[in-house]
Amino acid sequence: MASCKNIIHLGLILLVDFVGLCTGRLIRTKVVILGGGMAGVMVARTLSEKGISDFLIIEAESVLGGRMKETTFDKYTIELGANWIEGIRNHETGEENPIWTMAKKYNLTSTATDTDDLLTYDQNGQFNYSDVVDQAFAHFKQVLDDATKREASNLEDLSFAEGQRLRGWIPKTPYENVADWWAFDFEFADKPTASSMIRTAANEKATHGQWLEDDQFVTDQRGYAFLVREEAKRIATNKNILYNSTITTIEYSNSSVNITLKNGLIIWADYAICTFSVGVLQHNDVHFIPAFPAWKQESIFSFKMATYTKIFLQFPHKFWSNAQFFLYADPYRRGYYPQWQSLSEIGFFPESNILVVTVVADQALIVEAQSKNQTLIEIMNVLRSMYGKNIPEPNNFYYYRWTLDPLYRGSYSNWPTGTSLCQHNNLGRSIGRLHFAGEAYSQEYYGFLHGAYLEGLKTGKKVADYVLNKTFRTDNRDYSCKQHSSREQKRIILSLLSKLKSGKNSKVSKVEFLQSIHNFHDSKR
Repeated sequence: MASCKNIIHLGLILLVDFVGLCTGRLIRTKVVILGGGMAGVMVARTLSEKGISDFLIIEAESVLGGRMKETTFDKYTIELGANWIEGIRNHETGEENPIWTMAKKYNLTSTATDTDDLLTYDQNGQFNYSDVVDQAFAHFKQVLDDATKREASNLEDLSFAEGQRLRGWIPKTPYENVADWWAFDFEFADKPTASSMIRTAANEKATHGQWLEDDQFVTDQRGYAFLVREEAKRIATNKNILYNSTITTIEYSNSSVNITLKNGLIIWADYAICTFSVGVLQHNDVHFIPAFPAWKQESIFSFKMATYTKIFLQFPHKFWSNAQFFLYADPYRRGYYPQWQSLSEIGFFPESNILVVTVVADQALIVEAQSKNQTLIEIMNVLRSMYGKNIPEPNNFYYYRWTLDPLYRGSYSNWPTGTSLCQHNNLGRSIGRLHFAGEAYSQEYYGFLHGAYLEGLKTGKKVADYVLNKTFRTDNRDYSCKQHSSREQKRIILSLLSKLKSGKNSKVSKVEFLQSIHNFHDSKR
């Protein structure tokens, strides 16, 4: 690191001359946290609770929050990204979703959403096909149960759509298509054909099976991200956070991690925790030195960054019925402006005259790539088919382009068909002293805000143990996911077990043995 004139040691605030350094500055810190969203702030909180104050959060935006992103729409604060607290508590055990616990701590305002408060439409106006919607959800729950049994029986994974077909659910009509979208795509921001049956079931049951079906829609005018900003205030000072700081290069090794910012500032750390979305990693928006090994690159590109785009419209007056949700069945296109939510209802923003239409996956990519004027034309054509030609034009219209923002490159992750547990484990596996945290790295809670929360705690604890106990060990092994036959894998396990019993190279053998068992189990997926 012979490129800067001064070293600033955070915590001691000492300026130290460094021979041979030229332009710029160099910040020295124990732990650098890349990103100030939920995962990054939870890493920082964990370090602080362990007595480690020598850390630095690098945030590219002017505020903390990451994909918990709000904006002002007329006089209302609306959420462009994360909006729900998914699953509240287990009414039998009393266990709570940690996000709900945090929301209560800061008196965050939210309202329960009722997906049964629903009206259905097609191109000719209101038309009741709620029975088809009920069928879609019934089949969804059946496939969840089938997937759990499939995993327990060590059967191969399928796409969720294949699981639906095995249950006789093959959407063909416009009503079946939009009902299928409402039951699946709205939650996972992707299609059943592109999603793992087994992992989707595990994900859904880990959240709504554990904390039941209660969901809260955040309406707090301080913004959902108020949670992370308040948490940060309790554990960090101004010297612990760099705002408006875009990372260009990350150079990692078994001894340190060096971060270069767009403004030329360099951070030299003992450890780094990267909380970038998997979408950012897939787009190579940040340069890693050395390039990730093949097994790491494979894990990154085998996962999916889904897109969930909320489009907000405000009208001069309310022309729609009193209901929370509306479904629109397009006669030709699945997922074409299918789901509408009224924010004018009691408990949300009464008399705001705000409608939100949500698109995901392919339609979200189209909307985010085309002009806003084109999107508005398409939306108004749909609304006129639902409510008639005499509805007014909106006063306000806005949506965020998640996929085009190099800080995010999408909304949240989804587990694709064909991605193994081994590949997902590699996604979150550290390289040298570079660690990873975020919702995508959670096996159970990927895609959820509480997944980011829990992964932040887990990675923070791991790095804190390294810092405090100096237990870091160099690991340059190849973690490529190998597909062994059952007979071959059993032979490898028996061979390693024999080595273990002999006591030779016991430390290495234990690691190899456990990894081999994991690979054998994973090869059955």
